[in-house]
Amino acid sequence: MAKYKSRATRFDEATGMISDAKSQIEELRDELQGWLDNLPENLQSGSKAQQLEEAISSLEDCINNLEEAENTSVEFPGMY
Repeated sequence: MAKYKSRATRFDEATGMISDAKSQIEELRDELQGWLDNLPENLQSGSKAQQLEEAISSLEDCINNLEEAENTSVEFPGMY
């Protein structure tokens, strides 16, 4: 039988998963930023550069949202 986990423990585990997800998304953002930084000069003002910039911006928004969730604290009430 599985051992019971407190709500606080389950919340801590969930915020740990948020932290892991944020790290993965930061890696994706960094990969795309590297791609954008290394585009040949003749492509830097083209549609591929714009697509990369938009994707990077979306990933940064996601990272900010995850940071907000990651930094949320909840004080669970006791049983009695």
